[in-house]
Amino acid sequence: MESNNINKTNKEKKKLNNKQQTVVSIAIAIFVLIAIFCTTKPPKTAENVSPDGYPISRDVFLLDTFCSITVYEGGGEQALSDAVDALNSYDDLFNKSKEDSDISRINNRESDTVSISHDTAVMLKAAVDICKESGGSLEPAIKPVTDLWDFKEKKEVPEPELIEKALSKVKSLEWEIDTDNDTFTAYDSDVQIDIGAFAKGFVADKIKEVLVKDGVKSAIINLGGNVLCVGARPDNEPFKIAVKEPDKQESEYSHIVEADDISVVTAGIYERYFEKDGVHYHHIIDPKTGYPVQNGLESVTVYGSESIICDALCTVMFVKGEDEGMKFLDSYNKVHDTDYQAVFLRKE
Repeated sequence: MESNNINKTNKEKKKLNNKQQTVVSIAIAIFVLIAIFCTTKPPKTAENVSPDGYPISRDVFLLDTFCSITVYEGGGEQALSDAVDALNSYDDLFNKSKEDSDISRINNRESDTVSISHDTAVMLKAAVDICKESGGSLEPAIKPVTDLWDFKEKKEVPEPELIEKALSKVKSLEWEIDTDNDTFTAYDSDVQIDIGAFAKGFVADKIKEVLVKDGVKSAIINLGGNVLCVGARPDNEPFKIAVKEPDKQESEYSHIVEADDISVVTAGIYERYFEKDGVHYHHIIDPKTGYPVQNGLESVTVYGSESIICDALCTVMFVKGEDEGMKFLDSYNKVHDTDYQAVFLRKE
């Protein structure tokens, strides 16, 4: 694969196809923000409301993030209601703060095997597969380490001995998922699961299924910046998802993805972080060291057909770094006959 700088003339022409390079590197210091063109519900005036009242949207706070669903064609209010109901159901399954959620029951289990929903089993199985394929760069069992890092309130660097102790509890190969019987089994009591690197992608894919079943032909699902486009715009033009530069005008961006029935997901160092003694500590933790990854990257954005894969791959590639991340993406696409693409953004 090749890596090159994007100039202003080709930024708006990047499409998902086999003829173009898989990975693009951008050598500018930027802050990444997913900005969705044509996704904000405009005021209802005679000029911008279609005869059937679209677009329509719903905003909720679930999955510990702000979620927005905007429908542009098909399905109507019933589709939005069903989508929000589904979001609430997945919040019940995956929210670690809810005592009866599958994730809470797994992490507070009293026996080796826990019965879970089929959706939870399928999601965790997908994460396990990518964990193995990536050599542990995506680590579902990293909770003992991530619990040490508080990027909201405490904002302190954990003591090295605590990190070492937590790393000893990260045991990916000592637990398994059975999607036939919908069970989680751990062979060590220290195994604890953190789904932050892939859950939103899984949910986005499932919400898309709900919308399509209800007749939606054009929509955008945005789960805290994890974006999935259902179809194209009503005029059959692709949606445009912009990777924005920091502290710039709304029209300034570093890259645009033309999205037609694909997902766009970013893993970056700009959402949850703190500064200490001149060091930028962020929430993307290297499973091998227990510390935030320091490899010169601001973010990795991955786009392609399945949101859960985009979600997981952008974390894998960030942890691996630009060169190894590019090699991994190329290998993944060849093995799975897929066409996921990525944009690396460097600090410098």
